[in-house]
This record gives sequence, C-alpha cells and structure tokens, in this order.
Amino acid sequence: MMLKPGADDLLNARLEMTESAAMEARKLTQQLLTFAKGGAPVRQIASLRQIILEAALFTSRGSNVRCDFRLPDDLWPGDVDSGQIGQVLQNLIINAQQAMPDGGVIHIGAANVELRQPDTTLRLAAGPYVSITVRDEGVGIPDEIRSRIFDLYFTTKPEGTGLGLATAHSIIARHRGAIDVESALKKGTTFTLYIPASPTAAIVRKEEDRMHYRGAGRILVMEDEAVVRNMLADLLRLCGYTATLTQDGAEAVRVYGQAMDEGTPYAAVLMDLTVPGGMGGREAASHILEKDPKAKIIVSSGYSNDPVLANYREYGFVGIVPKPYKTKQLSKTLHDTLAETQTEIA
Repeated sequence: MMLKPGADDLLNARLEMTESAAMEARKLTQQLLTFAKGGAPVRQIASLRQIILEAALFTSRGSNVRCDFRLPDDLWPGDVDSGQIGQVLQNLIINAQQAMPDGGVIHIGAANVELRQPDTTLRLAAGPYVSITVRDEGVGIPDEIRSRIFDLYFTTKPEGTGLGLATAHSIIARHRGAIDVESALKKGTTFTLYIPASPTAAIVRKEEDRMHYRGAGRILVMEDEAVVRNMLADLLRLCGYTATLTQDGAEAVRVYGQAMDEGTPYAAVLMDLTVPGGMGGREAASHILEKDPKAKIIVSSGYSNDPVLANYREYGFVGIVPKPYKTKQLSKTLHDTLAETQTEIA
C-alpha cells in the first residue's frame, strides 16, 4: 500500500507505525528463539563503530540520559550479525538507563585489541578483537547477585523481563566473543564486550533506507501460508515481476521442472524454509539444483535460529530474506540476484 502512488500522508504514517510494530515483534520473537533453539548469527563484515552509534542513539532518544562516545575512527570491522550485536548494545544501554532513574551520562568506548595468546579468564582465543565498554554512573550491582545477572528471567527491576542481559550473553557467546562486568555500589557498572574483529576486511555498506529496486521476470514463490503467498504476489507485481505461487516444496519442484521442459524457466525462486507436514525449502532447493545447477534460489524464514540461514550458501541458496518482509529488502535482494536485469529507482 505504501508503494502505490498518491497514497494519503496520514494513511502512510499509520502504515509505517504498523510496519514498525511488526519489526519490534520480530525482534522479541528472535530474542526468545535465541534461547530456545540457538539463534545462530547471520554474519557479514560490518562497521562496529556504526552499529554502536546507531544502537546508542536509537535507544537513548527521548530519555533523560546522554551518551558520551569514545570511538576511534580506525576501529576494526567485525564479521558479525549486525542486528544481534545492535540488540546486545541496546540491552546494555537500557540496563544503564534503568540504573540511573534520575538521568546521567552513559560512557561508551571502543578499542582495537590484539590478543597474542588465549585469555583463559574470558575464554577467548588469540587474535584480533574490538572491545566495547558501556559504563553508567548508577546504583551498581550488589556482589551477591552479580553472578546471576546473565541468568534467563533473573531481574531485580519491577518492569524487567530478565531477557536483556541473558540475550546479550547468549549472542556474544555465539559470536565467539566474551562479555565481562565490573560494578561498585553507588558508583556504577561497566560492561565490556570482546567481539572478534576482521582488521583487513572490507565493510559491506548499508543501502539507503529509501532505496527500492524494480525489475522484470518470472519468480517462483513457495510459501505454505496463503496470506503470505498472496501478499508476496502483490509485492512482486509492484516491483515489476510476475509471480507463480506454490504452497510446498514438492509442488515448487514440479512447477520449476515443468517450466524448464517448456523452455520458460524462472528467473529466480523465493522459497520458505519451513513447511509443516510438507517438503521445506532446504530439500526442495536440492531437488531444483539437481535439475538446474544455475537456479537462483532465495531462502526466506522467520526462524532466525535455523543454521541454514547462517550458512545459506552452503545449501545452494544465493540470497536470504527474513520474515516479516520489508519491501526495500525484498526488492534489493532480487536486484542483487538478477543484477543484469535490474534498474535502480527511488
């Protein structure tokens, strides 16, 4: 609806609020899945400096605290899941805000660290890291509960859920990093993150948020939920594509093979990873690639914990689009997959 020309400004504002609420629901769901089923990070080279700034400024906006940054311009990038690391930092900053109900300053710093040998205390292998510190001037953490602060559902705050620090610990561990804490009553608390760095890697730059891409071609969609299937058909049409809809992997394999036999192959396949009671994306992709090793298959799922998403290329997929869908991300992924036929639009 937001892509249609001439949309009412008030309606667009309401739709943006709805989209934002859906994204917040996705974050909470992913937070819970991190504990339940693993939450393997989907990594790419990214600017840790940018992740820190975005997380801090977003979380502290409108609050009674101020962030003081000490971030070097030459901070190493990391091979990280940007969303997960941003979530860790947001949780630490929220924790600092709650420790200073009357307001104050949150000191956020970072530095490049080269471990020449393993750190047995923090359980870190030798190698390059970026250390990130988040220090508040709040009430501090009593010694008797400090060892429990990363436990799931443990909280001393009436409004707390006990998810924030437990999530942070779990995510950093899955990035093969470490998180440490120092605290003194009535003086404040300092959390320090150690995140594996990639000093010589090139950063994958983020696309402008307003950018959309338009293309052409036939896209085969495999999605078991009828509502999502129909929504995808609308989105793909608005982006210039023609969609063929299937509801499970077996049907998708049959339709793809039939199109090949008729000499009208699909430009790409957008495939759900999980189909209850039926053939899912992983198995279907392997069958399609047997028929057509050059098939361009994009995987889609709302289950961020599935290891296929973290290592999608190993399973033959060329791209990934997490649910719930954002049109900007869907159109960009299709653009990258079919670069020779895409044109950029505002």
